[in-house]
This record gives sequence, C-alpha cells and structure tokens, in this order.
Amino acid sequence: MQSPTRALYQILNTVSEKAVSDTSAHIRKSLLVLFAVTALAVLLTLLISYLLSRHIVRPIEKLTQEVGKVEGDSLSFDWNPGTGDETQLLADSFRSLTGRMQNYIDDLQTVTAEKERIGAELNIATRIQEGMLPNTFPAYPDRSEFGIFASMDPAKEVGGDFFDFFLIDSDHLGLVIADVCGKGVPAALFMMASKIILANNAKQGMSPSRALYETNNAICANNKMELFVTVWFGVLEISTGKITAANAGHEYPIRMTDGDHYEIINDGQHSFAVGVFPDEEYREYEWQLSPGQKLFLYTDGVMEAMNQNREQFGAERLLETLNRDLSLSPEETVSSVRTAVDDFVAEAEQFDDLTMLCLEYRG
Repeated sequence: MQSPTRALYQILNTVSEKAVSDTSAHIRKSLLVLFAVTALAVLLTLLISYLLSRHIVRPIEKLTQEVGKVEGDSLSFDWNPGTGDETQLLADSFRSLTGRMQNYIDDLQTVTAEKERIGAELNIATRIQEGMLPNTFPAYPDRSEFGIFASMDPAKEVGGDFFDFFLIDSDHLGLVIADVCGKGVPAALFMMASKIILANNAKQGMSPSRALYETNNAICANNKMELFVTVWFGVLEISTGKITAANAGHEYPIRMTDGDHYEIINDGQHSFAVGVFPDEEYREYEWQLSPGQKLFLYTDGVMEAMNQNREQFGAERLLETLNRDLSLSPEETVSSVRTAVDDFVAEAEQFDDLTMLCLEYRG
C-alpha cells in the first residue's frame, strides 16, 4: 500500500515542481517583455521630445528672442526659421507687420516734418498779415479830431478779412473794412493784394466809388482763382464830419445817430463785390457825423457767430451790446462787442474771421 502512495506522491511533487518552474519562466519572460516595452516607450518619448524641441520649441524660443529685439525705433525683423511650418508662418506674419509699422512710422515722420514746416510758414504768414494791418494804437495821437480802433481775429492762422485806415491828406481819413470769400492762405493773399490796390487808388485822391471801380478792374484783370471781396470804403472829411462812402456788397455800417443810440444804416442796394464783374459802377452816398458820435464797421463773422445750439449772434444782440454804454471809447467798444460774442459762442468753434473797426468823431 505504501509503494503506490509513494509513487503517487513523487508524481505530484514532480508535476508541482514543473508547474512552478514553468510559471517562473513565464513571469521572467513577461518581465523582460515589459522592460523592453518600457525602454522602447522611454526611447520614443525622448525621441519625440527631441524632435519637438528641435522643430517647435527651439524655433519658438528663437522667435521670442528675435521679437524681443524689436523695440523703440528699431523695427528690423529679418529672422527666417526655414521650417516651412506654423512657426515659419508666424515669423513671416511678424516680419510683414514690422515692415508695415516701419513704413507707417516713416510716413508719419514725413507728414510731421511737413506739418511743422507748414506751421512755421503759416506763422510767418500770420506775422506778415498782422504787419499789413494798422496795429499801432492810438493811431494818430496828434490828431484830437477823432479816435479810432480796429481788430481782426482770424478763424484760422491767417484770414481773409481786413481793415485799413489812412490819412489821404490832412483833412481826409480813409476807412476800409472788407471780407474775402474763403479762408486760409489763398484768402489772405487775395486780401493783401486787394488792400494794397485799394489803398493806392484812395491815396491818389479818388472818390470812394472811383477807387472801388479801379480796384475792381485791376483785380478782375487777373483773377484766375475767381475770388472776390466785399468792401465798405468811406472817406471822413475831418473838418466837417461828413462821410462819403461806397459799399461793394459788404455789411451795412452801424453808426450813432442824433438820437444818441446806435442803429444800422441801410445805405441802399449793394453793388457787386470787388472781383466779380469788370467795369462795375459803385453807388456813392454821404451822411454826417456830429461831434461825439461813433461809426462801427464789422464783417459778417460778428453777426453770424454761432453758439453750440447753432444760434447766430445776430443784429439785435450786436445793437444791444453797442447801446449798453454809449460813452465807451473806440477800443472799449470793440472790446465790449468781442466779449459779448465770446460769451455767446462759449465753447463752440469760431468758424469765421471776426473783424471790427470803431471811429469816434470828436470834431
């Protein structure tokens, strides 16, 4: 009985040992496969990391460095990664952007330089224009028979309005106020030419109508820009207070009447402005100033000054301002009107030249 049992035990022991041996062999083989797979995965990871670093990370780092060099006035970006991928596209886009920015800066610098040059020339033009207008007050300190003051405030650097006054002889004072159509440099040049021609004609002793006639023909003969100027021109006979005047399409004058108040003097139908038609005849008229009375001349920029509600200053406000204090001197009268216009306009932009002249006849 023991021999079969022992034999069976030996067989079972042999089978068990073989099973353990086979299992151990399978486990070792599995571990070797797992180790090989893990090693291969690590190698693939390292390879992919290297490729990513070489083709993506390093180009991006280099792009970042090159972009960092672009600062201040230096907008040069010439780096080309040569990768042919998204990094290449990004570099090309940034190169195009910096190129456009550089062109914009160059254009801006050119425009700024040109603007500064034009500004300097306009500043010179402003000083020239100011020098063309009477600017010393009191104008005739040795003449007690009259007092006079005038001002011109252009809407731009230079304007098209002008005023003038000059002694034709010891007993006659010429008075001019005018408004050229348009603004800026063309109007200013036309203004200066008109002023010189009219003054030269007046100082030759021509009557107001004749002076305007000759001035108009001279301007029409070479008026390629087709500009024109409205002019009120009067001559005061100092010894008597008589004013002889002609109106070439300008605003009606305002004068102090015998009733001791200012009113607009409708001098009849206007003639055409100077520079419109040659051989235009200008109607002449006369009226009398008594000692203590004043004459106020202006351009349309005064009455047409607008506030933010697009309301005009108008004739009513102008007359109200003038009649508020009749005792003001010519300078104070002009200053009073300018203050009233400024208060009315407030923050609105000045859109037209403001020119005023006030004469006080003292006899």
